[in-house]
Amino acid sequence: MEWREPSALNIPDTLRARVGGHPLVAERLARLGLVDPDSAAAFLDPALYQCASAFELPDMDVAIARIQAALRTGEPILIWGDFDVDGQAATALLLTALKVLGANVRYHIPRRNGEGHGMRLPKLRELLANGYRLVITCDTGITAHEAIGYAQRETVDVIVTDHHQLPTTLPAAHAIIHPHRLPNGHKLRELPGVAVAYELIRALRGDVECDDLFDLVALGIVADSAVLQGETRYLLQRGLAALRVSSRAGVQALCARAEINQLELDERELAFKLIPRLNAQGRLSDAADAVELLTTNDAARAQELSFQLEALNAQRKLETQLVQASAESLIERDASLLEYAALVLSHPDWDNGVAGIVAQRLAETYQRPVVMLCEKDELAFGSARSIAGCNITDALQACQSRLLKFGGHAMAAGLTLKRSELYDLRRDLSATVRTMLAAPVSEPFLQLDATLALNELTHELYENLQRLAPFGHGNAPLLLASKDARVVRQKKLGRGDKHRRLTITDESGAQQNLFWWDAGEVPASRFDVAYRFVLNRYRQQATLALELVDVQVRADAVAELAASQSAIEVIDYRQQAEPHAALARCISDAVIWREADSSVIGATRNELKLADTLIVWTVPPGATEWQAALDAVEPNHLVLFGQMPPEFTATAFLQKLAGLAKFTIRQKDGATTLSALAAATAQRATTVRYGLLWLQQAGKLGVSFAADESVKLTKEVSANSTYDLAALEKLIQSALAETLAYRKKWLCDERPNEHP
Repeated sequence: MEWREPSALNIPDTLRARVGGHPLVAERLARLGLVDPDSAAAFLDPALYQCASAFELPDMDVAIARIQAALRTGEPILIWGDFDVDGQAATALLLTALKVLGANVRYHIPRRNGEGHGMRLPKLRELLANGYRLVITCDTGITAHEAIGYAQRETVDVIVTDHHQLPTTLPAAHAIIHPHRLPNGHKLRELPGVAVAYELIRALRGDVECDDLFDLVALGIVADSAVLQGETRYLLQRGLAALRVSSRAGVQALCARAEINQLELDERELAFKLIPRLNAQGRLSDAADAVELLTTNDAARAQELSFQLEALNAQRKLETQLVQASAESLIERDASLLEYAALVLSHPDWDNGVAGIVAQRLAETYQRPVVMLCEKDELAFGSARSIAGCNITDALQACQSRLLKFGGHAMAAGLTLKRSELYDLRRDLSATVRTMLAAPVSEPFLQLDATLALNELTHELYENLQRLAPFGHGNAPLLLASKDARVVRQKKLGRGDKHRRLTITDESGAQQNLFWWDAGEVPASRFDVAYRFVLNRYRQQATLALELVDVQVRADAVAELAASQSAIEVIDYRQQAEPHAALARCISDAVIWREADSSVIGATRNELKLADTLIVWTVPPGATEWQAALDAVEPNHLVLFGQMPPEFTATAFLQKLAGLAKFTIRQKDGATTLSALAAATAQRATTVRYGLLWLQQAGKLGVSFAADESVKLTKEVSANSTYDLAALEKLIQSALAETLAYRKKWLCDERPNEHP
């Protein structure tokens, strides 16, 4: 792929002086068209941004008057949401805010498998029988002509808040609050569904900002890949700041489950860790549970729901792999499918919950729009994803005679049709796509923002570039390059060794860690590398690193010896009859990892360090701790003993933890960490957290948790009525059972280090 150096720019001195810092900051702002110093400063600092009035959205005054009337009379209100994360967050936001105002309000989110997107007339009839006279949609409703027409005939008012593509004719709703009804370039034009719902509540509160709702807004903005311009960027800036200190029980539970330091949460961790878990709920189960997670004040219930999301997320990953493999198989068996400009695939056994994910991956692979359909009875329904230059919803509009329904954005859509129309849809959609993409398309290229030596990649530079964050659609992270690099060390990562962590150096002599996800062949000679400059957070540690985007072997490079990737030698004593005698014979230059066993002198997980040999005396409590140990020691030799620590019941574990807590209060003034207590009990930090919460709620001690995993224990009881002892004990039992199951599996694995 061609790399293009940045073109020369004339940066106004007034802009450089106003934004200060590294020259790259002013250059990026200028390339975004922000040459006015005040506009640039407002882009960097949300405190300087001037918000538009919520009442600039059409029909806002009509909607507010209707809601205020319902609040005055106690009239029941129904919120109709959607099952993706934007819809979940919007539903949670409206539900929370309206309840605070005293509204008599309930919500409904359709199930993906069964109802599908949008307002469906049969379900609406059923719900309206409960006496609702006002329905507020969020992230849906703009194409619900039939359902809204029925509601109108039944004297039920519908307020639509949506952001999906406007139809030719608007539905007969009481009010339609939609950002695309504003002119291009308006500050509110790019709002996603959750932000439209936020503006409704903001207007209802007198057009003042709603600090208590910003965290939910951030979830929807990142989930929807909204364009980060105008009000949308501002709301995400405020939302990320709110998420980092959010006391919302669901947010805290999600962060704990995803092993995220909440105080350092950013848009990347939202996109790759939190949002996929919430998405799994909507794709494979009932998104109403996700709304409960985002609105509950019960920490124990939030923990239960976060466990549920974790299981669904694992299921979602497996389903995605299976459907993608099946789709690839279809393409291999019928090469003629790739002769069409749009790839339309259909199968009766596919799960509609992951169709969009697979369609996105196939669109990236085959560089054409992809439609993934699930067949049931006489119907086919699913998702479409597109590529640059092709508005997929417009393309489907041109084929609407073949469809029963459709709707979406420029890059994504949902659709339903009769199975008998599949061939004709493939033909007609491909003809439309060819027309849309008729303009000559240039070869793909990488537009670099700067070329730097590795010694220029400092913490100071990273902090400067972070002033441009949050990054996303409309504000991509900077793409940097370094020349004439070579690999000095490499390590395989991930299941199946798919990824690499390379240590590279260049002529400056500096070294940097370079992560290569889904790695190709590592260059054996000097090369140029394009990358993103990131902060890699792992096991509560944050280090600067590079994420590879592309690599080019230098034409003038002489082939050099490839960096060695020596396999770890494994010596297995797990079935040894006399393990202590065998331990005495092991290599002396070693770190012995042992926990909750005083018969052996060694280190806990918090004391591990680089060494040639790692001796594993105690079976690790989980995959996370096992991988962290391997990363901390980076051994060439691995000696496995695998002694089982004491097997706890929930009661025994709580007794052990209470004893450790008393010792900590007495000897260390109550200062400790979750990791230290986990090592002392040979359990996971999550289990310890649940145990401490139980002891706190039972009135045994006071507990204060900090974001950096530190814990302060006191004799002063600080019971919290939001926790339920029975629910916490259930969580403890589940966590202990997970650890025991993992340990039994670890003991049976032939080479447990290869898939920790």
